[in-house]
Amino acid sequence: MTSPQHPSGDSPPGPATSAAAAGSPASPHHPHCLTVLGLLPPVTAEDVKQAYLAKAMTMHPDRGGQPAEFVQLQKAYEEAKEFVQFKAGKLEWLAAKIEAYAQQQDVVSETIERGGEVEMQETDWLRKSFGEDFGHVADKLVAIRVRGPSADDVFAILLGFRADSLADLAVLDLSGGRLTDEGLLQLKGLKNLRSLDLRGTAVGKLASEVPSWFEHLEFLGLPAGAVGLFSRMTMPRRVKLAVGSAAD
Repeated sequence: MTSPQHPSGDSPPGPATSAAAAGSPASPHHPHCLTVLGLLPPVTAEDVKQAYLAKAMTMHPDRGGQPAEFVQLQKAYEEAKEFVQFKAGKLEWLAAKIEAYAQQQDVVSETIERGGEVEMQETDWLRKSFGEDFGHVADKLVAIRVRGPSADDVFAILLGFRADSLADLAVLDLSGGRLTDEGLLQLKGLKNLRSLDLRGTAVGKLASEVPSWFEHLEFLGLPAGAVGLFSRMTMPRRVKLAVGSAAD
């Protein structure tokens, strides 16, 4: 669930709990991520890992699976790891989350001050257990859109400094901004980006290197003249390239 904020082969055997979960109806008290993985609590980190690997063997697009379903499996895996960590030690988990949440909120505030928008992904299982206020601590910042002159190197530096707390950031739109190669370098720490729009910026010679920085990148927008014909031809097939002025 997301909520925008505006400027205002054979599969390896899974854990023992998988078989039980497969034949049992999902409980409203059990996190949906465990249901996706075919698990019932209590579970360990190893249970989660093995259940994910078993399903990934058949759901991966390279094995004939649907990309959207595999993305959901990956999401469930990350949330299930989070759930296990939380159950193992609530106080330690909370302390780490509060620090990351504070850094994430710095980015959210700066984005909105610059006239941009963000999208947050809520952690449903935590809200069901502890309520709305506490649940916000685990919300994930998944998209940032700052278009126009406010998208500059200074903003990119902030994102770079906060990269550890932006591990879930998948979409970054800085189109029409004043970003240069110097600012672009600051974004290398955002390892899980799937969409990066730099159309209409001042990015230049480093543009062709971007796909090698982000292994999950699926869309890349670049300013006209940033990449030549050879760079376009050697772009990874997973990346949809758009070249031109700022996005509408």
